[in-house]
Amino acid sequence: MSPAPALRFWKQLTVALAMILSTGLLHAEGTESLPSWLTPSLTQKIVDINMNPEQRTTFGAALTDFVTGLRDDVGKVLRRGGSNLEKKLQRAQKKRVSAFRTIMLKALDEKQHDAFEAYLSEQVEVLAEAFP
Repeated sequence: MSPAPALRFWKQLTVALAMILSTGLLHAEGTESLPSWLTPSLTQKIVDINMNPEQRTTFGAALTDFVTGLRDDVGKVLRRGGSNLEKKLQRAQKKRVSAFRTIMLKALDEKQHDAFEAYLSEQVEVLAEAFP
């Protein structure tokens, strides 16, 4: 196995741990404390969703499941090996994004859907740029 998939695994594992450990940073005032995957624009998009406390709890749990699921998927793909690892990782990410979207769209009101979709599309782009 080439070192590239192993390096990608560690990068994605680091992202997952950072996301889990820094969920409290959503209300941070300074941008210097934000990790690379959480831009000021993303924090504003999260605020723009205008979630109530129950929705915020659901969001936190769904985001944690999303991130830990990605980490688990990366480990599973790397353990199984084979060819087209990148394609398998992309498929797993797509599945996790879809599950996160489904959970949140059920939890949010109709008027919040557009704001959430804007957040999610930018979050996926930022993750792709931060951890290619």
